[in-house]
Amino acid sequence: MRKENSGPSQRYFLKNAERGYTLIEILIGSVIMLLVVLATLSLYVSSNRLSVDQQQFASLQHDVRSAMFFISRDVKSICAGVNQRFAAYFIQGVNNDINQSSHPYQTDRITFLGNSDPLRLLVQTYVPGTGTVTLEPTELPLYPYTANAYPADPLGYVNRAILILPDPEDNTTNGELGQITGVDLASSTITFNTINITLPNGLVPGGASADYSGGTVHFIEFKTYWLDMDGNYPGLTAGSNGYLGLPGVVYVSQWNPMSNAYDHLALALNCEDLQFQYHGDMNGDQLLDDNNGDSVISSLDFINWGDIYDFTNPTVLAGIRFVRIMILGKTENPYVSVSGTPPAEVTYIYTKPTIADSPAGAQIDRHRRFLLESTANIRNMSLNVYNTGTI
Repeated sequence: MRKENSGPSQRYFLKNAERGYTLIEILIGSVIMLLVVLATLSLYVSSNRLSVDQQQFASLQHDVRSAMFFISRDVKSICAGVNQRFAAYFIQGVNNDINQSSHPYQTDRITFLGNSDPLRLLVQTYVPGTGTVTLEPTELPLYPYTANAYPADPLGYVNRAILILPDPEDNTTNGELGQITGVDLASSTITFNTINITLPNGLVPGGASADYSGGTVHFIEFKTYWLDMDGNYPGLTAGSNGYLGLPGVVYVSQWNPMSNAYDHLALALNCEDLQFQYHGDMNGDQLLDDNNGDSVISSLDFINWGDIYDFTNPTVLAGIRFVRIMILGKTENPYVSVSGTPPAEVTYIYTKPTIADSPAGAQIDRHRRFLLESTANIRNMSLNVYNTGTI
């Protein structure tokens, strides 16, 4: 049998295997492992911060786009299906809401009568104050909102709000607002309870019964879009009628004929500014107004409510054709993935920008902004929302 000889190198290996690793080797290995762990942890923290910022910005975009969708849709329904004679009585704006005057800037409001559900019934006879309107016999079958359950189905006519307008040829400014209580197909009549709320720009109840022959009946929605800056809006109580009592919430306040009160429905959180501007033929010359005098019709010709023209004049109000809507959102928390001083070219992202006549913010607060802008044609039932820019 052959005997194996163990050389010097083999003996050295066996000797080191028996004594293990030295302290220096362990320290070097630990330092390398620690560096790997720290690098991995740093990458995780950075990725997590970026993910948090992206998630809150995505949520902000969703909120602002949702609010813009509803506002644009409803603005298009202003005076839809109604004779142009009454166009002045369907919209009322507020530039710089004085109810929030404690802030360095104020947001705008818009109140209007909308007709997003098409209904246009011709009136045969109506005596103001009686609560019953008789329609032309062929009118009701044209709008079969209900089938076998008619008229008990509340999704059809009953409990809906209606506006009764006189014959536009009679040149009156009356209009009756009511909540439908019943419909009789056989007699072509609608019964309703009168709703006593102030309508925009002087459209008042009453008038002569002769004025209503040849008038129209419309479903109507009475709405106001506005932004609550601090969660403590005058006259409202948190938890009542939908009001949240939180800052930065865009609301639509809608008259609810069932409760005989306004419902305040939150559309978007974390909003910083809401502005409306207007354009059209407000001087009555049958041409779009060149409000800035540059002979070019553009977005620069939009004006704030009350600028240039007398917005109590029916001709001015009837001439409004377009409403420009601007919603500025702000992330709930400052960005955690931003360190140091942001570059000058992107500081506007982390500071409130100038919007319409609303001034820019005074400091960089590291909250990311998202500005969505759209223009809607009033009296236009098509949904045509387009963006002109975002940040």
